Amino acid sequence: MKKAFFLITFLTFLAPAVIFSQAGNKKVIDHSVYDDWKSIARTQISDDGKWVSYEVNPQQGNGWLYIYNTVTGSLDSIARGYNASFLPGQDVLILKIRPQYAVTRQAKVDKKKPDDMPKDSMAIVLLSSGSTEKIARVKSFSTPKEPSAWFVYQLEKEPARRASPAARDTVNVEKLEETPVEAEKKVEIKSDGSELVIFNPITEEKHSFKNITNYRISDNGLRVGFIQVEKDSIERSVVHLFTTTDKQHNKVFEDQGLAKLFTFDDQANQAVFLHSADTAKNKVYSLYFWNTRANAASKIVDTLTKGMPQGYHVSDNASLRFSQNGKRLFVGTAPKPEPETKDTLLREEKYSLDVWSWNDDMLQPMQKANASRERNRTLLAVYHIPGKNFIQLASEDMPEVSTSVKGDGNFAIGGNPRPYLKQTSWEAGRKRDVYVVDVNTGRARLFVEANDGMMSISPGGNYIFWWSTEDRNWFAQSLQKGAAVNMSAGLPYELFNVLHDTPSEPRPYGFAGWIENDRYILVYDQFDIWRLDPTGKEKPMNMTNGYGRDQDIRFRYVNFDRDVDYIVRNEEMILSAFNHINKKAGFYSLNASKAGSPVKLVFGDLNFNNPQKAKNAEKLVWTRSTFNEFPDLWVSNIDFAGATKISNANPQKDDYWWGSVELVEWTSFNQDHLQGLLYKPEDFDPSKKYPMLVYFYERSSDGLHNFTSPAPSASTINRAYSVSNGYLIFIPDIPYRDGWPGPSAYDAIVSGTYAMMNKYPFVDKDRIGLQGQSWGGYQIAYLITQTNLFRAAMAGAPVSNMISAYGGIRWESGMSRMFQYEQTQSRIGGTLWEKPMHYILNSPIFWAENVNTPLLMMHNDADGAVPWYQGIEYFTALRRLNKPVWMLVYNDEAHNLRRRPNRMDLSTRMYQFFDHYLKDAPIPVWMKEGIPFNQKGTTDGYELIQN
Repeated sequence: MKKAFFLITFLTFLAPAVIFSQAGNKKVIDHSVYDDWKSIARTQISDDGKWVSYEVNPQQGNGWLYIYNTVTGSLDSIARGYNASFLPGQDVLILKIRPQYAVTRQAKVDKKKPDDMPKDSMAIVLLSSGSTEKIARVKSFSTPKEPSAWFVYQLEKEPARRASPAARDTVNVEKLEETPVEAEKKVEIKSDGSELVIFNPITEEKHSFKNITNYRISDNGLRVGFIQVEKDSIERSVVHLFTTTDKQHNKVFEDQGLAKLFTFDDQANQAVFLHSADTAKNKVYSLYFWNTRANAASKIVDTLTKGMPQGYHVSDNASLRFSQNGKRLFVGTAPKPEPETKDTLLREEKYSLDVWSWNDDMLQPMQKANASRERNRTLLAVYHIPGKNFIQLASEDMPEVSTSVKGDGNFAIGGNPRPYLKQTSWEAGRKRDVYVVDVNTGRARLFVEANDGMMSISPGGNYIFWWSTEDRNWFAQSLQKGAAVNMSAGLPYELFNVLHDTPSEPRPYGFAGWIENDRYILVYDQFDIWRLDPTGKEKPMNMTNGYGRDQDIRFRYVNFDRDVDYIVRNEEMILSAFNHINKKAGFYSLNASKAGSPVKLVFGDLNFNNPQKAKNAEKLVWTRSTFNEFPDLWVSNIDFAGATKISNANPQKDDYWWGSVELVEWTSFNQDHLQGLLYKPEDFDPSKKYPMLVYFYERSSDGLHNFTSPAPSASTINRAYSVSNGYLIFIPDIPYRDGWPGPSAYDAIVSGTYAMMNKYPFVDKDRIGLQGQSWGGYQIAYLITQTNLFRAAMAGAPVSNMISAYGGIRWESGMSRMFQYEQTQSRIGGTLWEKPMHYILNSPIFWAENVNTPLLMMHNDADGAVPWYQGIEYFTALRRLNKPVWMLVYNDEAHNLRRRPNRMDLSTRMYQFFDHYLKDAPIPVWMKEGIPFNQKGTTDGYELIQN
């Protein structure tokens, strides 16, 4: 690419004003700072609460893994460490270490083969002493969930030894021909596996096994199961069990063929795996079972097992899962794969055709998008271990079956969406006929037809419960006897989203969980938490005592342990809290056994993530942020007392000009009271005039205290970059009226912009720009046909013609776009033939001649959400009308940019565009002269043209 010489010269000339503020040494954020701006990832706290580990990674380059001692406050680090795991019950941390970024990059430049690429290593850290052992070329490792001194790791395959070029050049062909016959008969043992090591880092005891393809350590660390597969003339599998208590190693199975998917029950007293003796690629599998009473594994299910559907087998595309009590084993079944056939036709001798049929359940593109999932689809079945009987639960007529979380209950829920699949092209809901399935017999009875609400089984398996979209209430029904109970009948407040503004049924606020033993369920309204009785005997109880509604605070339960499927009756629950009006946030506590006003723990002008809790200690790790405060890590007690900040991921932030944000309010043209966000530069001077960027997407004001890291754009403006470079940013909330998405956007956005202009004299009325992506991009395309208020606009992936878009395809999912216009975000509320004028009046392309605002669009040719032709239609219309318009089309790119070089390019061009129109900066070559196709890839056109 040509160097941006003129741009560099121009910036150098203006350096004192642009790069550094006159007030001090702070720098303005530019596009060169992105790579070093870091994020925190994979935070975890040890079970005893003594240790926290976390990664700090740059956007590009080498990261660090940090280890913090919550008792002493000491901090240690390991370069390029990632994917760490504490060994339960031990002061041991295990992690992987990436190769250096530059080394991996150079290997890619050199086009090395996968086996020759730099590989990860592993570090084992003894936390008490600080000693670290590193092991090279580690592919993976696994730790148990419960206290144990043992874990397992697997090494990469040894790289193939290759003769040097000189050695290959001097091979003596005649000598090869003289190789003795005996040597020719010698067969090299091959395997897709590699070395497995079972290791105790405390005693340093190690047990190694070669050619392992599949392994599993039990949750309690008692046993390790692994499969050894070797290939000579045929494939042969050996299944091993290793017991960590006595270090005994046993072969429980050995036979020709392939074994895979080794799985333990919770206590490691039982195990299963699949095996196939087929030599073909498409294999038919049988299920093998081992327990502590057996010396060897035995086959328990195959294609001839009673209960197995005709022509089916146990599929390797589904996981094997024991119930919590170990009495049941859940598997997936599928039709036996077809035998492989040899294709004798040449490509040019074949036709290629898609047949679209009016009575297909799904459109051809949707079938294509789902083809892999459909090929790998399985039907749930159960093997009852004590009775040794196999029961097929799901069927072709009822393909969906889900059990209770534990899998111990006697009933499951079945679903059949197939009668309604065709309707998914135009309906937002996903209807299905729902069945109650007896897990012991497989018998299913129809429970409700065409249900489109959430339906599930209580953790204890006693109730089926669901949200009724028709009644807008929570229902439950005993799976043993009795009728359906409207648990929430008579509540004075709605339990569904009251801000819902699309032409579809609103969804419920959700539920917190069940009180142990299925006694009660806790559900949400807009603010508070209610206790409902599934028997219907007790009236609903407001657990938070109405405090949330009185204080405009939304309370939600924080579940610290996803493995626990209920709320303990007297648990001291931690509740997240958020004020809808002033956007303050924090945490409260409430005892699950009785109603009462929640007790405030921490609350303020901050944004919090949900904290993580140590499994066996009252310790938390969490983040907090504002627009000016990066979400670094803090540790505290369970009540947030003694909070200590433990990370400082981006100390360089203090070197740059940042900004501030405030909540603003106004009344729209439609008389709605609205809120929005107004961002200002850090060195803001109210006596000056500032250009303003207006960005929006639905409702954004709840994000008042969100932090934005400088980063190259995937599609939208970067808030930190914008304010650092002297822009105001206004982000209005937008409520919508059914049938009028364009005018609704106009009412909120234009009224809000005028409100900012009239209230704040520092807003430069002649230098206001618009920017948005996708749904926001559509609204920009529409707005500039209705007003000349904005001096420049940038729209990403805009729909311009609702008529052609309505009949189009969302290529990523293969779905028709009809449902979006009739019932969801596009909000027309009817078909094209029912409301043709609504489609026309809301479509920017029909009003293109009104556009006087210079427009920059981005619409990529592999966009799977909004068809690329929507951008083309608008561009060609505006081009013909001789309107200033540009369209950036990133090749093979998605709806939002994924490749970093493309993001860097978009950031440069988008801000050059806005700087030109809103700051009177020189126009770049690409805007003035374009980039001819023959210069694609050789010039970027970033150079600024001086007048």
